[in-house]
Amino acid sequence: MHEVSICQGIIETLKAEIPEDQFKNIREVHLKVGVLSCVEPRILEHVFQYIVEDTPFQKSVLHTELVPIESECDYCKRTFRVENYRFVCPICEKPSAKIVEGNELTIYKIISEEPAYAEINE
Repeated sequence: MHEVSICQGIIETLKAEIPEDQFKNIREVHLKVGVLSCVEPRILEHVFQYIVEDTPFQKSVLHTELVPIESECDYCKRTFRVENYRFVCPICEKPSAKIVEGNELTIYKIISEEPAYAEINE
């Protein structure tokens, strides 16, 4: 289950990019998941909840956005959405291997908020 290692990588990235005193303020982590990334977004969100349990990130939730496959035609240079894994330009009918979107796995937004009074006095 590579989703576990991906979630651990997300946590390591947060630790590297955010000051430690702000860890508990993270409420949402938004991730773009490309169709070609071989990651199941719902499983990733579920695993994330277990990974952050009993950590400073325990109040955070992972949200995923599935990114469809887009390709650029090598001949007419138009960008098109790939349907049913058919990498053929709908304009000129030529095959294309250039992937523009659809293989990413990227944190694109982190939402934090100040802790509530009760959280500070726990």
